[in-house]
Amino acid sequence: MLRGFSKPKAAFPDITLESTRIFMRPPSLQDWKIWAELRSVNQARIQPFEPQWPNEPFSQELFKKRLARQSREWTLGHANTFLIFKKGSAQLIGGMNINNICRGAAQYASLGYWIDQAHEGHGYMAESIKLTLRHCFETLGLHRVNAACLTHNERSKRTLLKAGFKEEGFAEKYIQINGAWQDHVLFGLPIENWLDYHSSN
Repeated sequence: MLRGFSKPKAAFPDITLESTRIFMRPPSLQDWKIWAELRSVNQARIQPFEPQWPNEPFSQELFKKRLARQSREWTLGHANTFLIFKKGSAQLIGGMNINNICRGAAQYASLGYWIDQAHEGHGYMAESIKLTLRHCFETLGLHRVNAACLTHNERSKRTLLKAGFKEEGFAEKYIQINGAWQDHVLFGLPIENWLDYHSSN
């Protein structure tokens, strides 16, 4: 190691995003059991839309490694990770990732998200994306947010369009999902469009 150079300390900031029905915050080690239970219940539903999971994906040790990676990425400014909870009950219902934060002349990031199947269709993800976009544009100072979904994921397409995203293209074999390189539909939202959409909704 070079003298005078030290590895950045990995830690999550003390931040909470709140709306009418939900709040979002970074994960903690205390979340392991409720996270593991929820992901396990939803495994059959979520797995076809995510990168292939490792063996024993819900172990505490793997969760610790996950937290270490996510907190390091946050500290370095590469990504922000949130868990989504219902207000009142503080029930965990999903997760939101702001991935691949790019600075310089680009100033963009990409969204990734999941929600408990029992809470689909009730507007919770739309509410979460709205909070996340405000964080991206007002707190992180990004100029653009990107998103992508599998070509057959109609629910995700509708959610993104409702949030103000526009469909911008098609990417062949774009991301490795569930062990295979799969085609995706691409969406984007620059801050100018967000401001216009936000002011009219």
